[in-house]
Amino acid sequence: MEKYIELLKKYNLSFAKEVFYVLLNCINNKIDTYNELVVAFEDRDDYEELKNDYQNFYYFMKDYFNSMDINKDMMLHHKVIELVDIILDNNPEELQADLKMFISNVIDMVFFKYGLNISIYNTNEEIKNYLLEQIKDERIVNLLILLLLADTSLGEKNIDSIPEEEFENIISSIILISIYICKSEEQK
Repeated sequence: MEKYIELLKKYNLSFAKEVFYVLLNCINNKIDTYNELVVAFEDRDDYEELKNDYQNFYYFMKDYFNSMDINKDMMLHHKVIELVDIILDNNPEELQADLKMFISNVIDMVFFKYGLNISIYNTNEEIKNYLLEQIKDERIVNLLILLLLADTSLGEKNIDSIPEEEFENIISSIILISIYICKSEEQK
């Protein structure tokens, strides 16, 4: 992965941000595909080289996520922790600044994907039961609830820096929910 971190740095691109764009594609493969992501760079003088390098990064990450086995919890969590550590070693400040946006994007995409609307429910228990009924995967529901809570608590406060452990948990949750959704689609 170090090769791709350096490759993206060459173009002043953030590894963490670009990984999250690939994760969003895992949730909904109709958006943020390689072709849509690379369009943003068309005006650059080094576009052709960047396009080729970005494609290599994009498909490497897709293969990396596809290689994760959601039925082997220990292996899956090890790979997720490994990826979180790599992300945290490479400009975590920039990611912290955009974390609210990434959480909201993931939540929005999950809600859109499953056609969810929780506005009529009043309690956490009602919301969880509704989500379980609609999504039918407790792992996805639990992670979604965790992200909803993080989104609410971050939205109510003007937080400049999230404690590292909480930051790691949120990043892990985003990665895991994306992988679970992607893999559950494959198994259908």
